[in-house]
Amino acid sequence: MSDSASSLYVPALKVLGLLVGVLLALIVLFLLNQILGAVYRMTFGEWFSPWKHIPKVKSKDPLSLFFGDFRAIKAAQPGEQHVEWMNQLGPVYRYRHMFQVQRVLLSDPKALIHVLSPAKAYQYPKPEYTSAFLTAALGQGLVSIEGDVHRRQRKIIAPAFAPSVTKEFYPVIHRHAKLLTDKLEKIVGDCVARHQGKFPKDTLFTGECEYDRDVKLSNPDNSAVVDTLFWLSRTTLDIIGEIGFSAEFLALENGNDHPLANAMGTLIGAILDLELSTAIFLILSEKPGLKWLRYLPNKRNRLLKESQMVVQNHAAKIIDKMRQDILAESKDGFSSDVMKPKSVISRMVRANMAKDLKPSERMSNEELMGQVTTVIIAGHETTATQNTWALWLLATHQDVQDRLRKELQDQVQKEAADIDSLTEEERAIYDIQPVRDLNALPLLDKVVKESVRMLPSVPSTVRVALKDDVVPLSKSYKRADGKGTYNSIVIPKGHELFIPLNTIQLSKEIWGEDAQEFNPDRWDNLPSSVIDAKMPPGHTFAFLSGPRSCIGKQLAIMETQVLLAHLVLKFKFDVVPGWDLIQRQQVVRRAFVDGQREKGVRMPLILTPLSPKTV
Repeated sequence: MSDSASSLYVPALKVLGLLVGVLLALIVLFLLNQILGAVYRMTFGEWFSPWKHIPKVKSKDPLSLFFGDFRAIKAAQPGEQHVEWMNQLGPVYRYRHMFQVQRVLLSDPKALIHVLSPAKAYQYPKPEYTSAFLTAALGQGLVSIEGDVHRRQRKIIAPAFAPSVTKEFYPVIHRHAKLLTDKLEKIVGDCVARHQGKFPKDTLFTGECEYDRDVKLSNPDNSAVVDTLFWLSRTTLDIIGEIGFSAEFLALENGNDHPLANAMGTLIGAILDLELSTAIFLILSEKPGLKWLRYLPNKRNRLLKESQMVVQNHAAKIIDKMRQDILAESKDGFSSDVMKPKSVISRMVRANMAKDLKPSERMSNEELMGQVTTVIIAGHETTATQNTWALWLLATHQDVQDRLRKELQDQVQKEAADIDSLTEEERAIYDIQPVRDLNALPLLDKVVKESVRMLPSVPSTVRVALKDDVVPLSKSYKRADGKGTYNSIVIPKGHELFIPLNTIQLSKEIWGEDAQEFNPDRWDNLPSSVIDAKMPPGHTFAFLSGPRSCIGKQLAIMETQVLLAHLVLKFKFDVVPGWDLIQRQQVVRRAFVDGQREKGVRMPLILTPLSPKTV
């Protein structure tokens, strides 16, 4: 090395060493600050806590100084640890998040109604790191944004999800449900043919893994293990593509070959695969000076960015075409009384172009494109997941499954007896749907309600207080020290509040001693405690409440009813003997098979097609 090069090399090393030293010093200072804060909260902070009268979880984690009770929560199945603590401490208790930050859990209906009410909902937004995480994946859609922007968007979007509108989508959902059952019949048929030697024994079909193929079935000539989540996810993606913005993904037929469907699959994976390490990074990124953690050039962030570009390009084309079609409907420009649009997004675009809407009230192109992503993910994966849990509950409760099938079969026979009195147009619907009137099936309605109550696809959410507030409770609770009671809770500005959707729906105080058991018949005679709780319509918080409630609730329920009706009429569902499901909350409640984690999230069940005579 020359003297001149050496003279530059040595100072450069010194500068690099200095930068590394400063970085390490900052990391040490940050950790020291957090540790000292945690120690303070465990000791002196406990004396001055406004929540010291609330029963507290006793941590058993040796690393609780750093993680609080967070690791125990993540290690358990969704809501399981919270329910266990609720059974021990009652509906109102507190636990510790990372670095001993306190959180209060409120399984009290009056408290949740207060927090989610129109008067308070925007004072309790999602934490900033959660909104940033969702915006990075979804764009500026209804799920990710907060405050006045959310209020403005929801006002424009709400008419697209009105009950009268969602009913128009019945034929679309029935058609895709029939395509699903046809596909599943073919899959089972191929598996049976493989067993009979018509395919090589080591053949793997789409959506199948070797564990499914190698199960020793009691009836291999008429049954197969099928990953219901794999095929329901593709079906609901096709449904939301068509009713959302008139797109044909053909995911049931072609998997992820469609470029937009492939990009959406990547986005869904990035959003839902929220493991402990990722969650810790997100939580740390809210700390002062650590927001840069969100933008590390890792594989996950790179895939998010690339997929977002694909989605945005497609969304821009979709929205531009819809605008042109709407303007072309009238030579004089837009008119609110022209023919009805065909999709949810087209309705949004039409509403956004209304003449009586002020420029300041309109959604921008970026916001409209954000709705495309949001509609797909919020209306696709959650519905598919909810359906698989409903099938699992029916598979583990064969008596209820048999009763539901009998109800469906009776309705099919009843309508068949009246078919001669129908018009040709009315008869035509039976080409795609087995039952004309799902409202005539009370047990189907109860099964859907009970599956949503017990295993909601989104088990919980978190809110942060923008202002000091006093949250009322539905009753007086005993103080932790046993000296009196309390009937309200002070929530200081900046504190996070855990919204336990699953926990409150499994509360024995509200639902009775069998609250944690699957019992659809409870909906025939709900306990007075449920009625008195004055919960949202449907008597659950699964879809939240108030202005931040799920705008597509009616569509999701209708889709679940239709898919279950088709599936239960066509197949008998059983669990795979010896296979235990491990639930994990990755934004939505998903499942892994114990010992098969490397195969990812799945819901394998044994499907046995029913003979035409039985149906």
